[in-house]
Amino acid sequence: MRYTILSIFIFFTQLLQGQHLMFENYSSENGLSQNSCYAIAQDDLGFMWFGTQDGLNRYDGREFRVYSQNTGIGKKLPSNIITSLFFDTDKKYLWVGTVQGVCLYYPAGDTLVRISELFPWASKLDHISIKKVVSFRPDEYWVITFNNGLINLNTRTSELSTYFNDEENKGNITSIVMHENRILVSLLYTMHEMVPHDSAYQVKPFHPNYPFPQIRELYSYNDQLWIGTMAIGCYYIKTPIDQDENIIVSKQFFGGVGGFSTDRENKLWIGTRGSGMYRFDPASATVTRSLNNQFDPTTPCSNYSLSMFTDRQGIVWCGFSGGIAKYDPLRYQFRNIDDRTSLEGSLSDKVIVRMYKAKDGKTFVGTQNKGIMEWDPAKNYFKRYEGSEIVGTANNVVYDISEDKRGNLWVASCGGLMYVDRKTDGISYFSDKKLPELNKMYAIIKLRKADSLLIATENGLRFFSLTDKHWHRLPEYVRLTTFMGGLYVYTGRFFYEDADNSVWICTEGSGLVRYNYVRKEFETIAPVNNVSLFIRHLLADGPLFWLATDNGLIIYNWQQKKLIKHIPLNTNGSSNVCYAIQKDANNNFWVSSNLGLYKFNRLGEFIQKYNTGNGLSFLEYNTACTLKDSVGSIYFGGMGGITKFDPAVLKHNDYSPPPIITMVKVNDKPWDLKMNPALVDELTFNHDQNFITVQFAVNNFSNEANNMFSYRLKGLNNNWTERAVNNIASFTSLPPGNYTFELRSANSDGVWSNSIRQLQIRVLPPWWQTWWFISLSILFVAALVSLAVAARIRKIRHDASIKQQLAEMEIKGLHAQMNPHFIFNSLNSIKEMILEDQKQNASRYLSKFAQLIRTSLEQSRQAFISINQCVDHLKQYLEMEKLRFEDFSYEIRVDENLDAEEIQIAPMLVQPLVENAIWHGLRNKKSDRKLLVHFYREGNQVICEIDDNGVGYRHTMNGKTSVLPMHKSLGITNIRERLTLLNEKYHIKCSLSIRDKAELPDKPGSGTVATLQLTI
Repeated sequence: MRYTILSIFIFFTQLLQGQHLMFENYSSENGLSQNSCYAIAQDDLGFMWFGTQDGLNRYDGREFRVYSQNTGIGKKLPSNIITSLFFDTDKKYLWVGTVQGVCLYYPAGDTLVRISELFPWASKLDHISIKKVVSFRPDEYWVITFNNGLINLNTRTSELSTYFNDEENKGNITSIVMHENRILVSLLYTMHEMVPHDSAYQVKPFHPNYPFPQIRELYSYNDQLWIGTMAIGCYYIKTPIDQDENIIVSKQFFGGVGGFSTDRENKLWIGTRGSGMYRFDPASATVTRSLNNQFDPTTPCSNYSLSMFTDRQGIVWCGFSGGIAKYDPLRYQFRNIDDRTSLEGSLSDKVIVRMYKAKDGKTFVGTQNKGIMEWDPAKNYFKRYEGSEIVGTANNVVYDISEDKRGNLWVASCGGLMYVDRKTDGISYFSDKKLPELNKMYAIIKLRKADSLLIATENGLRFFSLTDKHWHRLPEYVRLTTFMGGLYVYTGRFFYEDADNSVWICTEGSGLVRYNYVRKEFETIAPVNNVSLFIRHLLADGPLFWLATDNGLIIYNWQQKKLIKHIPLNTNGSSNVCYAIQKDANNNFWVSSNLGLYKFNRLGEFIQKYNTGNGLSFLEYNTACTLKDSVGSIYFGGMGGITKFDPAVLKHNDYSPPPIITMVKVNDKPWDLKMNPALVDELTFNHDQNFITVQFAVNNFSNEANNMFSYRLKGLNNNWTERAVNNIASFTSLPPGNYTFELRSANSDGVWSNSIRQLQIRVLPPWWQTWWFISLSILFVAALVSLAVAARIRKIRHDASIKQQLAEMEIKGLHAQMNPHFIFNSLNSIKEMILEDQKQNASRYLSKFAQLIRTSLEQSRQAFISINQCVDHLKQYLEMEKLRFEDFSYEIRVDENLDAEEIQIAPMLVQPLVENAIWHGLRNKKSDRKLLVHFYREGNQVICEIDDNGVGYRHTMNGKTSVLPMHKSLGITNIRERLTLLNEKYHIKCSLSIRDKAELPDKPGSGTVATLQLTI
């Protein structure tokens, strides 16, 4: 039985040896710290971890983050040579084994700690060389060392036990596994079972008499215990595993074993040390082997395996001495046919321009440089027609293919009309020297109701008669009304003849055209042409035409002559050129473009886009270059060969985990979060830390280049961004406030994650915008306003008081001027003049008296008067006084440098002083009474000097009567009080001084000088 199974394995191994498992490879060129990957693990957040010979690496689908002794938190690594990785799903620790000890990575804190920091009683593990760390039960860990035996840690009981620590065995432990709830340990040549006993284990030999070769790895797979050896492949033990006869040698797996893993489909993967990689499918008992090919980037990066791991998506990661190889079942679902993958490299030109399936089932392709080829898809072999490859000295381009009733091919090429005799494989051309434009043709069709070919040339359409083998022009009515570039020219790229013998012509420059050669009808299709004049392909689906244009996809109902839908491929400014369309068995439509393949449902709704991230080998396809075979496989030809796929078996990527924040930058510098960014829920920044960048990823490693993101910052903009592959969001000059950053992700098939990642962001206001500062400011402003109001009220009151006092002083001044003594004397004088019959004098005196009274009243109502007004008033007054006194003269002098008309002074200041000089100085003098009033300027002051030659100020003060003090109080005192009020109200410096001439050396004689200083 054993030999029968072995023979089956060998048979299938040889049968499938040529099958190609396709991988993506990662190396130091992609950011990996070093290319020898000894260990692989995945944490609870979904990050992939890789232990290399020079550092620990974390991969998030976009970039590798390296933890090294030389940088950051990697400083606590005992060594940069990582030998083992194990993630404890119970405690959420990543155990990191190195050649110089164990440490643990704590994802929540994004930090590394020595094992002694968490478990001081296990401090010996800080410095010993570690081969493997694994756990089968909570709180219990097994550590295989390079030279210190097997160590068991029980973190619940804080116990550390060592096994196989004798000199002979302490360096020979190779692997440990739990199989059927039994813990089995391998040494180089023996195996043992660890049997629980009290709180420890007893070592029990396992198959002690079986001559195992050097054992390297143990693995539990289904109901079998697999044993990988150092050099001669694998053994496996069937249940019951205690019986020697159930040990089976599987020699079909060559070389030493580097690791085992099981994928989601329960296939066993075996990495070997020098013989590549094997995949065993127990359901079909088939083995597939993959070897490195330096010329094929989709093969494993090396044949020397060091580690293997299957993540929660079912992706198989293989660590090699040369990098990391990843097998993603969804990655390479599209097969590319080119010079490398075709049989014997028979497809010698990878630029495919047209594909055609003949009536007998044979398939032909037109190429850009090698003419026409016959293609056998089953063998993937291409037969060349060498006569079609070169025309003159130029390579021939085949743009379209058709066939006549006998099955012979007619080809539109750059060399003109080509004929392929299917029986003889002969090549011949039909040209017309008079028609040089026939040398380049783009489309060709054999008309069903005419023994002719309709051919699109570089200069319009032509007929070629298959009967007489001659060229014929089209009738005059077959002319476009579109005027293009000065000529009525249109270039057809694809023909489709319907059941009514209408030929639908897809043109470059003139849109879609219908030509019924039977009924002689010709028309352009305006609803289509209004959208695009460049139509490249047409696929008929009942009454609907699906049209590939340079402006996206068009669905047109040709029966109703109605445009149903226009579908741009992209709205972000990218290319909208569509080249060809195919319909699959599920009524989905596939469109080739400049950016890959697009899938739409029958309603024209976008389903998915496929590019190199989904496994396409190239992106740019060619006009009308497509084919569908009898089993439903679809082919598109383009610039990199032929893309083949079966839509019915394309696997859909349903795995769509939530996105993860991987970094936060503030003012373009990484922000120290003190914990894992993926677990941060809230961030607070100062007002000047408002340039915030958030970097994110999603731990979906299937076609990860096509993972897409959309985000928004609520509080700033509530609209989601367009989904894109960009994984960075930046916000500049954020104003103070509270924001919520929301992030969502979609996988390569457009499936959105179920949850949205949220991050609360708070930007604090500057201190001058805080509530307490604003409150204090309001109180301060209120206090200032209150003080200002109070001050204003005080000022208003003060000004009102001054104004009132001034008014009172002015009234007093008026009273002083119009005192009863003066009025009485004046009236008595008038009376005496009348009695003495001095009628003219009495009249003149009465007139002056009236004028004086009127002037005094008028000036009393004014705040300021000019010097001229003051002088006029003085003259009126002095003239009155002169009539009453004998031997009295006066002079009023105004200096020339004084603008007496413009300069103003307060009224009722000078006249009382003049009156005082007359009544107190001159009145007591018997004769020669003289008075001088002098106005002059000193700086910004007007000086009014009243100089009399009376008895003098001293004599007056010594001999004054009881009446004079009263007069003084109403005159001089009033003046001084008014000057004080004027100074206070107008902030000027006015003053009054009265001095006896005896005190003034420069003033001879007797008398008084009153000096009034008024600020201009």
